[in-house]
Amino acid sequence: MRRKVDQLHAQLKRGPLAPLYLIHGDEPLQLLEAADAVRHRARADGHADRQVLEVQREFDWRELAHAGASLSLFSERRIIELRLGGYAPGKEGGQALTDYCARRDASTVLLITADRQDGRAQQARWFKALDKFGIIVQVRPVDPAQLPDWIARRMERHGKRLEADAAELIAQRVEGNLLAACQEVDKLALLVDAAAITLADVARAVTDSARYEVFDMLDAGFAGHATRVKAMLRGLRQEGAEPHAVFGACMYQLRRLCAMAAATGTGTPVENVLADFHVWNEHAPAVRTALKRISASRAARFLREAAHVDRALKGAIRLDPWLSLEALLLRIAGAGIESPLALMRSH
Repeated sequence: MRRKVDQLHAQLKRGPLAPLYLIHGDEPLQLLEAADAVRHRARADGHADRQVLEVQREFDWRELAHAGASLSLFSERRIIELRLGGYAPGKEGGQALTDYCARRDASTVLLITADRQDGRAQQARWFKALDKFGIIVQVRPVDPAQLPDWIARRMERHGKRLEADAAELIAQRVEGNLLAACQEVDKLALLVDAAAITLADVARAVTDSARYEVFDMLDAGFAGHATRVKAMLRGLRQEGAEPHAVFGACMYQLRRLCAMAAATGTGTPVENVLADFHVWNEHAPAVRTALKRISASRAARFLREAAHVDRALKGAIRLDPWLSLEALLLRIAGAGIESPLALMRSH
């Protein structure tokens, strides 16, 4: 049974829990919150025991059968989470999922989270089995035209009303990044002590100059302007920007670039990819340039290098986080310098 995100939340409030849930899509905030809603309802219904299976390379799909058959030591009811991420089940995994559906247990809820499943995956036996016995939710990006309404509804959760022009201004500033929109809404709800939040409130309370500079810097990197990237990043550092925030915005854009590069690598026209990923007109030229020179494999390599930047930011490795971030961004811009991992080895 297929449901939209809003329908899932309504079903969880009014109806019984389904034995199976598959939540898939490319919009991380909505996917996370949809999965959290299932977890919350499962806990409320007494599914106190939780087992997490993380699918990675060489994952043993027999673990799913063992998890489904084993008895819980803590509760008669439990929830099994299967995190597919970007991995496809394949033949073995597809059979394991089909078999699980056939012997599903009313005392157990299976929650599967995954990246967006394409049309081919949705024709597979395992997908159809989940569709028959459970609930499938595809999380879709919010259309830019609908983003102001989404932001206004988000503010209503705080018991406040966001005026239309204020919601529009936030939407323009976050440029499709729902996590950033959520953060702005939460911050405004705390800062503005009024039932209605106006455009003037947003202008006073929302500080977004650093984020704008980050997106401009990333456009420069995608366009191959390494010198400008270096100058802008060092300017952000001198202005006291928080490196975690800069890195977070970079990762959001880099993940999107990686997904777009994968799409163009399969033969999808660039303009179709830009439309599918809701790339705003002012950013489209830089993204087009990046997609011409950055392959899917190279974009994936940048993501792996970004993991080392993340470790530097968290203090797990002894390396200046700004230096490692600069190295990554300059490589994205096409500068022939060493990767953050190489810098780590040299230190």
